[in-house]
Amino acid sequence: MKNGMKKQWHQLEHKRILLMQDLTQFNNEKLNQKPEPQKWSVLQVITHLMRAESISMDYMKRKLSFGNNIPRSGFKSTMRLWLLKVFFFMPFKYKAPAMLEEQMPDVSDFNELKNNWASQRLELKNFLDSLPDNVLESDIWKHQIVGKMNISQMIDFHQIHFDRHQKQIEKTLKAVKS
Repeated sequence: MKNGMKKQWHQLEHKRILLMQDLTQFNNEKLNQKPEPQKWSVLQVITHLMRAESISMDYMKRKLSFGNNIPRSGFKSTMRLWLLKVFFFMPFKYKAPAMLEEQMPDVSDFNELKNNWASQRLELKNFLDSLPDNVLESDIWKHQIVGKMNISQMIDFHQIHFDRHQKQIEKTLKAVKS
């Protein structure tokens, strides 16, 4: 990864580490508790974040399997990211894509999720580190709604996605019984 992307990556990873440290004070029962039947528990939110990152990596690997002659990122990609940021800062809730909700576990183990997410993040980092500059600057990643973007824009998306769900986690923890 280039230096600017490394900084983005470290910010994203630092947020994950801090969240995991904050959540260690709660037991599995509280972390699995839903504030309302149709809402997610804290561990379901974490599962969702993990799946979004995993799907991103799987998409990029699949895209590269056809060769790395991918169009360079440009103005359209920048506008797509801007549009995503607008969506995320609006007060509306958005339904998660079906692939991210499929087989959402009712109960999970915090330590297992924490370890799995750390491993998955390391795998994603190693994958991104292995990409040549021409791929880093191309539209290799695709958001399901707004379309194709580059790696830096993907990391930005995962930052705002994480931030939005971190607020959800905080609200959920306040809403569930101790």
